[in-house]
Amino acid sequence: MTLLGKCLTALILILSVGFAALALVATASHKNWRDVVLKGQNGEIGLKAQIEEISNKNDQLEKQKSRTEDALARERVSRKTALAALQTQLDKFKDELSRSGAEVEALTSQVTKLVSDNETKTKELETLNADNDRLRASVRDEQEARDKLFTTTLELTDKMNVLRGFKQRLEERNKQLMAQATRFEEVIAARGIDINEPLDGAPPERNGNILQIDRPSHLVLISIGSDEGLRAGHYLEVTRKGRYVGKLKVRNTEPDRSVAEILKDYSEGILQEGDRVDTTLD
Repeated sequence: MTLLGKCLTALILILSVGFAALALVATASHKNWRDVVLKGQNGEIGLKAQIEEISNKNDQLEKQKSRTEDALARERVSRKTALAALQTQLDKFKDELSRSGAEVEALTSQVTKLVSDNETKTKELETLNADNDRLRASVRDEQEARDKLFTTTLELTDKMNVLRGFKQRLEERNKQLMAQATRFEEVIAARGIDINEPLDGAPPERNGNILQIDRPSHLVLISIGSDEGLRAGHYLEVTRKGRYVGKLKVRNTEPDRSVAEILKDYSEGILQEGDRVDTTLD
């Protein structure tokens, strides 16, 4: 093989390697444009879908534009109607203003006349006020004299009413005392009691407490007895914190304690141990 053949062979080899590299580069950079248009790439939607989405948005915007234009047209008509009504009202107000101006002029003339009359009346009023002041002074003096007389009358009336009330209470109390005295005389006469007889059987003033209660037999044990002057037949009042609870009648006595019967007719509560007992004159 000659030198030229060798050179051509080498050249062909180099060109083959270059064309192979170009083919690899072309293959690597080749895109399927149909897939790009329909499916998209890199997570994005296809161009066809994008175009459809933009078309839908455009249609919606066109519809919104149409609705806005219709609303704007209605608003314009409404505003024209409102402006016409306001213009009519303005014309009416202008007419009323003109009439009011004429009325104000007439009233101004009347006010001027009234001011003149008022000045005259004021002078007359000043004269009347002077006379009135003199009359008020006279009336004030008479009023003070009458007030003093009225005050004196009220004081005497109050004293008289107090005395009448006092007299009435005394009369009512006298009637009550007379009725009580009559009743006492009847009771004493019915029982054959001598009012001059001393009260030797009355119990002394003593107090104690309930020690024990026998409810089935209606008996209680109390802390005072014969050493305190308590005797069978004496009565005792039962209280709790100052409130009346019931009444007892002494049955048996011991030097330092006694047994008493619960009088159910006088009971106003349930007797308890520790309740206070006091002697009574019954």
